[in-house]
Amino acid sequence: YQRRVRVHQLMTMVFSALPGVMGVNCPLGVDQPEEIGKRVNVILDVIPIQFKSVFQMYGARAMNKEMRDSLEMIVNLRTICRKMVDEKRKEMAGWDTNPDDDMLAWLVTANDAAGLTDEEVVDDIMTVYMVIDNMSKQLSSLFTYMINKKEIFEKMVEELRENPITDLKSLDNLRYTEMVILESLRLTPTLLKGTRWVLQDTKLAGYHLPKACQIQWSQYCLHRNEKYWPSPRKFDPERFRNGIPNVDSLTYIPFLAGPRACLGKHIAMISMKLTLSLLARNFDMAPQPMPASKPQVGTSMALIRMKGGPFYYFNPRNTVENDIVAN
Repeated sequence: YQRRVRVHQLMTMVFSALPGVMGVNCPLGVDQPEEIGKRVNVILDVIPIQFKSVFQMYGARAMNKEMRDSLEMIVNLRTICRKMVDEKRKEMAGWDTNPDDDMLAWLVTANDAAGLTDEEVVDDIMTVYMVIDNMSKQLSSLFTYMINKKEIFEKMVEELRENPITDLKSLDNLRYTEMVILESLRLTPTLLKGTRWVLQDTKLAGYHLPKACQIQWSQYCLHRNEKYWPSPRKFDPERFRNGIPNVDSLTYIPFLAGPRACLGKHIAMISMKLTLSLLARNFDMAPQPMPASKPQVGTSMALIRMKGGPFYYFNPRNTVENDIVAN
């Protein structure tokens, strides 16, 4: 049978299962995976750094309802995460060693070895959830671009079907798929901008940046700057044929860079390839026709979201049973 599905809803359901698989099972009091996505979205709609200074300067009255809802959800989720860490520590007390597939146990162990507090573990758990939601949004963006890029889409699907994923090494065979993901991240990086604090008085491009001031930049604009990217608005995976261009000059930073680069970037790339492989090998996929106009990118504070999101038709292939068991 053939089913019409909104890609964003599908991706939210797929990726919401990942925390439990990795041992980071956060009970948010809901039964449906899409509800978890909705709750995470409340947090993502207003990143704390965007309104922290407003709250400090003007108090709660200066915050709108969206900001207050986001802050309340952050507080609630951090409380749940602290409980998760406490319960995991009790569970670990009876172990000789951590299971290989228990991510939370390894986070606790690594933070203990580094002399960090449980609040850092909570930060890591929050990051996992943010990354997972962002992965679903990123693949939704990729599928949106593919609506009017039939040749690229078919080439990616062909590669995915010819190269089944059997272990981490086999992911290297999905070179063209990786190129498509990288190009999607270039045009619609998860974050609209990055923020850092200046650690010491600095002079940059003729400007004096005093210690403790905040600086921001936009990777969205950087990735579309024709100074660094030929035909910057064109979706062209071939620009990544020989690896990431201009990497030394930091002109491609979808996961940011440096010691505070995204903690989940490797999880993100692996999980997106796995998801695309599962879909391509088990389903024939065709987009519902849409106007040829460029996708509309919606921004909410620091985050980029494709507006609406596309519909695709999914029709199970003859190999669906065997492939699902294999995956």
